[in-house]
Order: sequence, then structure tokens, then C-alpha cells
Amino acid sequence: MAATTEPTVDANAVQAEATAAKKKKGRKPVADNTKYQGVEQVMPITLKSSHAKGRHAVAAKDLAAGTLVAVERAAAAIVRNQSFVSLCHRCFGSVPTRAQTRPKLDAAGKEVAGQKETIHVPTHSCAECKMAAYCSDGCQKQHAGEHGVQCAALAKCNDIAGAHQVPPENLRAVLALIGRRAAQGERADRAPVFAAQAAGAEATPYGCVLDLNSNRHYLDRNSIKQLQAALKDVVALVPESARVSLSEAVELACIFNTNEHSIGVNGQQIVGVFPFSALYFPHSCMPNCVFVGEANGTMYVRTIADVSAAAELTVSYVDLFQPREQRRRELLLSRHFWCKCRRCSQPLSQSIDRLMDGIQCAQCHKGVMIFEETKEVEDINELMTDIAALDQEIQGKFAVCENCESKIEVTHLVDVLKAAITDYSAAHAAIQQGRLTQARVLLERFVDNYEDKRVLSPYNAYLVNAYTALIRVCTQLDDVDRAIRYNSLVVERMLGPDSELLPPVPRHFPRLAEYQMSLGDTCLKQAKKKATNRTPAGRSVTRRYLKEAR
Repeated sequence: MAATTEPTVDANAVQAEATAAKKKKGRKPVADNTKYQGVEQVMPITLKSSHAKGRHAVAAKDLAAGTLVAVERAAAAIVRNQSFVSLCHRCFGSVPTRAQTRPKLDAAGKEVAGQKETIHVPTHSCAECKMAAYCSDGCQKQHAGEHGVQCAALAKCNDIAGAHQVPPENLRAVLALIGRRAAQGERADRAPVFAAQAAGAEATPYGCVLDLNSNRHYLDRNSIKQLQAALKDVVALVPESARVSLSEAVELACIFNTNEHSIGVNGQQIVGVFPFSALYFPHSCMPNCVFVGEANGTMYVRTIADVSAAAELTVSYVDLFQPREQRRRELLLSRHFWCKCRRCSQPLSQSIDRLMDGIQCAQCHKGVMIFEETKEVEDINELMTDIAALDQEIQGKFAVCENCESKIEVTHLVDVLKAAITDYSAAHAAIQQGRLTQARVLLERFVDNYEDKRVLSPYNAYLVNAYTALIRVCTQLDDVDRAIRYNSLVVERMLGPDSELLPPVPRHFPRLAEYQMSLGDTCLKQAKKKATNRTPAGRSVTRRYLKEAR
């Protein structure tokens, strides 16, 4: 061994010193809820703060399912790129359009000599930036103060985003927050005005946005550099009186990305930041509340189960009908935390999650193969810098059948899932390309290969996704009977098996309710259609559909 002149380091001593330094610093004080406590006067909730849970809300009394527990108007919101000229940039109502004739353009964007085409453009829009559309003159005038701050930068936003390889929505979100700051002022201590319904609620003050975590330190260095370069160009175009520092602009972008929520509006999308809801309603994979977005950019929080007094109120930030590790990874990458909720902390062998990516045992064809997945994460910073560590955990490990205890290498199970994903992706590509008949063939072959041949658990998320795609495809092909059959299967799988296990999604979860309502509506329509057949067989079919609808 080569000699060294460097001093020897005792790793245990270093660790002990670091631990002692942390203790010396003392614990951070719990968050102060004073700014937000006005909500307790209008809603049946109590705000809490603790070292273990941070800010959170609990039920002030026993709450029935469906109880409204919060109403919040976005501190700032933007119209998604694909809905940019379809929704009003102030109230998010529908934008009226007018026909306009212009020279026809070829694929390269050049004019085709002697040819014209008719396009539809917003009736009310900003003539300067040509980026902001409105539902009326009134909305455009009321938004003039906020938009005036953003206008010059919005005009160049797409070019700047392209030059620095940054999503345009990230830049527009920062501009929306800067506009709101200019309109409201930047006081950090300004309290929100809470109301029991949307009509009395005001937009959450800009200062509350700064209470949110940005998780800026989790972004890689290259991403931060690209964001800084893009925002430097954007901020330079903001009037000096409303300009923020580059550091604050980057902070705002990170806050928006970490805490954003999407709202559907008549088939279009807006995305906003709702500070109160983000601060006080934490994630759980078995939530007792749900976020419900309204067309005017208002967020409602309602209970979806009976909640006992003093119980914590939680929502879900991800799709619940997916495997545990998939949910955890999605939360890690988008929200920067490793989920340790009750559902995720339960041993896989005792949880419904074992079925969500379940692969059936090739020996007994009764049980699913169980692998108590990845290690529990203690250091989120370490994991964010090396997410591949999750994949390394499976090397040399074995899964065991819950029924016959036969074993198989976990890497083999991963290969089975990869094959399923490849086959499902081929069917999904056919849907995107409009090849619906071929998509149906591929999806039904997927079901035959992976469910009928008992490869995947019937509750496997990929099988359920295949059935949801089949509903859509069969409906578009006007094969209503088949669409109803697949819709019934989706509802059945989302309700979960009849056992002591908690179901994959709560009984009143919106996505489940959508499938139930769709099934009932389709069955009623089909029953009316079949009622014209007066034969005994026709009456039997009609009765079956009416029963299904109930």
C-alpha cells in the first residue's frame, strides 16, 4: 500500500461530531398558524403544527363524507399550453372566437401563393403580446394591471424557453406570480380572506406563496443553470418597478413546480398554486379528503369518508390505482418526499398493494409473488442524487408465493412486467395514431395473454389500464355492449376483492365515481335502445341493463 501524508480520519468521530452539532443547534420552532387561523371561523377544521407532521389540519368535530372543509382561490394560475387561447386568462371562462382569413401556410410556415385559409382567433386578446386571450372586454380591463407587468415578457416567452430548453409554462408561472405580486403587494404577513363558499373567497395573497417549500436543492445543477438563464432574460423584460431578483424568480419557479395543482375546465386545463391547501392537506395513499377544482380557478376540499373529530385530513397527490413503488417514485420525483403513509408502511404481504403489480405464481396459479420491496428511505437527499439505488435493491433477491411459498428471482418478475409494459405500449400507440380497430385487437390480446393465462393478478394496474383503454376504444367504435362489459370490470377491480383488505381507492373517490356514473348512464341509454325489441330475449337484455344501471 502506498504511503500517505494525509491525517487519518475516524468516521465514527466525524459522525458523532455532526450529531452533536445538530443537537446544539436545537430543533427548529414549529410553524406559526396565526396567518391562516381565520379558516377556523368558517370551516369545521382546526390547524395544527408539530415537528413530526409540520403544518396540518384536523377535523374540529365528526365530519360526514361530502363535508366541505376548505375553499381557496389560486394565488396565481395559468392556462395550460394546449388551452392557451381557449380559456380567459383572468376568470378562465370560455373565450369567444371570430373567423379570420389569412394566406395559407405550408408545413414550413411559408405562404402558399394565391391560397387563403380561414382560422378562428379570440375576439378579445392583447394586441401587443398576442398571448393573452379573454372572455370579454370587462375581464381584459380588470386584468390590465397584472398583464401589463407580464406583457413584454410573454411576447418573448416561447422563444426564450426554446433557446434555454425550459418548459414555457415554467416561465409563464413565474410571470403570473410576479403579476399577482405587483397587484397585491409583497407583504409576507398578509392573511388570506377565507369564506364558506367561492363567492366570498379572495385569491390567496402572494406572501403566502413564500411559505411553501421550493425543494430547489433537489434540482440538478444543469437544470438550475438553464432555468436561471431563461429567467434572467424573462425578468429583464418586466418593468423595473415590478421586477424581482433572479434568485427570487428561480425560487418562485421551484415553488410553483413543487406545489402546483391542475384543474379541468370544460375539457381544457389550468394549473395553479394554492398555498393554504398545499400547506395544510398532506398526501396519503388512503386519503379521507379530495381536491375538487372549479371552472373559475377555485379549489374545494371535501371529505370522501366519515372523519372522526381530531383526525388528520389528507388528500392524494397521485393516481391511487398503481403499484406502491410507482406511487412512491412519482411522489419522490414530483413532490420530493418518500411516502410513509399508513398504506405504504404496511407490509406488502398484508396490503392490497401486493395485487397492484402482482404477478401470479407459475406453480400454483393461486397466489401472487411477494417481494417486500425497496428499503425504507431515511435520507431523501441521498436518494434524490441516486434514484438508481432503488433498482439495485432487487439484485440477487427472491420473491415468494403467498400461497405455495415457491421462489423466483425478482429480476425475472421485472422482466415479466417489462414485457407487459411493451405490449401495452404498442396498443396505446395504436390509439394515439387513430388505429382503433387494431388497438382493440392488441388490448384484447393483452388481456388474453396476461389475465386469461393467469400471468398477472386480475387487480394488476396494467390490466385495469387496458380495460379503461378498451372502454374508450369500444365506445368510439360504437361497440356499446363491449364497452359496458369493460366498464363493469374496471369498477369491480377498483372496488377491490371482498376481503379484510382496504380497497385500492376509497369508496367515494372521484375517479371511481366517474366510472360508476359512466356505467350507469351508458346502461340506461342501452336499455332504452334495446327496449324496442319486444321479444323475450330483448326484454331480458333490457332488464339486465336496467339492473346494471342501478
